[in-house]
Amino acid sequence: MRRKLKSLAAVSFIILMVSFVGFLGLVRIQPEKTINETIKPLGIQNTTVDLNKPVIDLSGWQIPSTINYDIMAKQIVGAVIRVEGTPGKEDGSAKADGEDKAYKTHIIELQKRNVPVAVYAYVTGKTNAEMKQQARNFYEHAKAYHPTYYWLDVEETNMTNMNGGIEAFRSEMVSLGAKKIGIYAQDWFITQNKINTSKFDAIWMADYGRNTGTWDASPKTDLNYAMQQYTSRGIIGGYAGEVDLNTIRSQIEYHKLFSGKG
Repeated sequence: MRRKLKSLAAVSFIILMVSFVGFLGLVRIQPEKTINETIKPLGIQNTTVDLNKPVIDLSGWQIPSTINYDIMAKQIVGAVIRVEGTPGKEDGSAKADGEDKAYKTHIIELQKRNVPVAVYAYVTGKTNAEMKQQARNFYEHAKAYHPTYYWLDVEETNMTNMNGGIEAFRSEMVSLGAKKIGIYAQDWFITQNKINTSKFDAIWMADYGRNTGTWDASPKTDLNYAMQQYTSRGIIGGYAGEVDLNTIRSQIEYHKLFSGKG
């Protein structure tokens, strides 16, 4: 019995050595791997995007029949669509109650072409009650399209306590179910009106530099903004007129603003 076990052990040892040598041979003949993969930020599951392409923002002033969405969609990495204009001020872009005339078409056509879409409302309330009503209109009109973000476009000082009014709008959005809410403004406006941006999930900063149609300057601000609107004179394929264009600061910020549901 012992002799047989020794024989089996010897055979097993030979087989093991042959396998080991073969393994070394395979390792030696494998080509070296080149590290040329794009590094993704930790926790980001989506693929990286070309941030040299802009984010576009559109409203009823850009008439859908004048847009070739197939061409436009290939030029951009995201869109922010106006849902609410100024209540009580009907014009070519919005109804009398403030609802934008083109937002549904803009959103549907871009989403069909796999462009991620966020939405914004032009904030004009003169009282906290008006701010809350505008928030309700905004959310009710936009929620069916599952936008990636809800933005408050704040450009007019309509109240003595603008910070309180804006907070009334924001908190009403939260109570309605909005998860990701940002503020769009210029640095000087935020400072002058003492707006507390800490309750917002992101800042979208307007700073045009020389407004040449291309990016040429970063905002001079201490605020930690995620996206910059850098021109109102942008040119984009698929549309003959001028448009607002925006740039995202990083891949991480892009996926925060344009992934998932707002």
